[in-house]
Amino acid sequence: MSKVVNEYKMLKQNDKDCLYLFRLGRFYCFIGEDAEKINDYMVLKKTKFSNEYDKCGFPVDRIDAYKRVFKNLNLKVRIIDDLNDTWNIDIETLSKEELKYYLRQALDYIKKL
Repeated sequence: MSKVVNEYKMLKQNDKDCLYLFRLGRFYCFIGEDAEKINDYMVLKKTKFSNEYDKCGFPVDRIDAYKRVFKNLNLKVRIIDDLNDTWNIDIETLSKEELKYYLRQALDYIKKL
């Protein structure tokens, strides 16, 4: 399973109400259930991401416009810019569940040292 799918599944376990938007190269993409849910609010072309998951998204240079749309629709969207740098997070924007998730990851990392 891909790193994106693994991260998506872990994040959804911690906060099912949040929609997660992943940066994948030159696009931002919703995957899985989030791809379905976002299409209740706007039309983004869905394609296959894997055997189990669809994706939909938009070019990176349109992020500011979409952020305004998400805000106007009162959608809880968390943007994941870099899967390789999971510590590059703004804790002020995290929900309590997301903060717990990252704290558990940090503790697991420390235990391995």
